[in-house]
Amino acid sequence: MQPDSLLCATCFLTLIAAVLPASCRAAHPFITDDAGTQGAGNWQLELLGERDRLDRVADPGSGPVQTSRRSTVLNPVLTRGLLENLDLALGLNYARYRTAEDGIVTVEASGMSDSTLELKWRFYERDGVSFALKPGIQLPTGDEDRGLGTGRASWGVNLIADYEAGPWALFGNVAYFRQRFRLQSDRDANREDLWRISGGATYQISEHFWIAGEMGARTNSARNDVFLPGGTGRFAMLGAIYSPTDKIDLDVGLRKRLNDAESTTTFLIGATFRW
Repeated sequence: MQPDSLLCATCFLTLIAAVLPASCRAAHPFITDDAGTQGAGNWQLELLGERDRLDRVADPGSGPVQTSRRSTVLNPVLTRGLLENLDLALGLNYARYRTAEDGIVTVEASGMSDSTLELKWRFYERDGVSFALKPGIQLPTGDEDRGLGTGRASWGVNLIADYEAGPWALFGNVAYFRQRFRLQSDRDANREDLWRISGGATYQISEHFWIAGEMGARTNSARNDVFLPGGTGRFAMLGAIYSPTDKIDLDVGLRKRLNDAESTTTFLIGATFRW
């Protein structure tokens, strides 16, 4: 495995994670979370998947190179309502990625990546307006030598606001993530302080069907990746949510880059079960 390719793989997977995975109806296909909690004694299981694609030509120093990066992340998240306004969520991650340059595969790996443990505390709710705080830690369960993790525990916090009025629900987040690495090569290649500002909305068009949209900006984890240039990535997402019952949500979405610091496209699919 070539060192430079391994660094790119680590940057790429970290960019997908992008602050903390969001874990109510705004959880997926959004990155932006909402302030909803499960209620004391209730459970929620989210089965989430993302397929990320980056195709770009750039000059890393020895002439133009056509790079093709593909990444698949499977992310089950189990949430338990501890109190009416307090949730605890455990997220596991399985990742598979491949990078090819000028048609030649330079690096690929698959396996368990880093996991997350998060609390969500809704501290205000009145007249359709809610605020919540969501701190969390990222656990080093992935193999950093294969580009599947950071090798050290990291932490983050997300400030959440939402507003519901009729068929509309609006969400906004300001999130910070402190990313820590065991390998010096990863510390050199990646930024450690990551920010995200994003907002989303759903509109209910029938009893069981919602359309979803989102826009945001976030820190580009990679410091000097010529194929993902720029310090801040901007993105937009369109999706749909179908709820055959009040205990099940099925969703799809497509996230697109709005500048070069983001991957080309990300396809999102998820299923949520509550009991």
